[in-house]
Amino acid sequence: MSSKRIVRSLCAPLLALFLLAGCQFFQKDAASFSGKKYAVVIGINDYINISNDLQYCVSDAESVAQMLIDGGWNKSSINKIQAQSNEAVLRIATKNNIRTALQNVPADVDTFFFYYSGHGEGGTEAENAYLVPSDYNGSSSSMISSAELSSWLDTIPARNKMVIIDACYSGGFVDPREALDAVPGDYQKNSLLKGQQSGLAMFLQFGTLLAKNSLARSGSTGYSTAPLVISAAGWKELSWEQGEKGIGNGVFTKYLLEAASLDGSFMKGDADGDQVLTCLEAYRYAAARLQENWNTGSSQDFLPHISGGLRDFALIERRSF
Repeated sequence: MSSKRIVRSLCAPLLALFLLAGCQFFQKDAASFSGKKYAVVIGINDYINISNDLQYCVSDAESVAQMLIDGGWNKSSINKIQAQSNEAVLRIATKNNIRTALQNVPADVDTFFFYYSGHGEGGTEAENAYLVPSDYNGSSSSMISSAELSSWLDTIPARNKMVIIDACYSGGFVDPREALDAVPGDYQKNSLLKGQQSGLAMFLQFGTLLAKNSLARSGSTGYSTAPLVISAAGWKELSWEQGEKGIGNGVFTKYLLEAASLDGSFMKGDADGDQVLTCLEAYRYAAARLQENWNTGSSQDFLPHISGGLRDFALIERRSF
């Protein structure tokens, strides 16, 4: 079967100990199981001023939104911003519209979820990265920098904030000064995961750094206010989409969705079998499947990253059986 791979850039094994034990290191935040939820879900195929459009980002956004709905989220609480075609006229997924969508998140929201699938661009430092809105015109100011996105998210009063980005260089949105996941920003070129560090050392580094992040960001509230961020790739890595005949997804999003799919009476990524898929369970499952099915034998290795403190949030509270 033939397949098509497209890089999500303007330019064209994760260790078993961590994958098996990682989620059990964290406690689920009880606040994520109740209260009002709201999501902004973005997918951009059609770009106004550049020629290298994408094929499956709108499909990603549609599928992620449906995953939330199937998992107990209210359909009316999901704001979908999608640029499928004719974006030069419709101008749906522009920088201003994305900013406005985040500024208009209801003030009484307890849990907020942000998903982006589209082009990404990298910077010269690990914490610098850009989301590319549909009206990108070649200037960096027309993109959404990691600093801008962070400032927009900071204005959202929700206690629980989850961010998932499927784009090239998206690891730049996982601030290395606050938390690291022990996966290098360029997995393909860095040999850290290829035999130079033990699984135990890597896992302990991950837990220690996230614990420090949680304490640093908790302040007087007693809980961390930092978003839990999952990126499809490292800050120096490309992210890919794959499919044929108009049907496909981003490679990372494919495995994220697979984590929510059913295997008998349980979701495939539900490691503890409690009928709740958490962010860390979804991350762990997607990372393992990506490593097994994509990185093995591929010259375009990449791995997802995560930050956000010693917490875990419910991504899907239940599934419709």
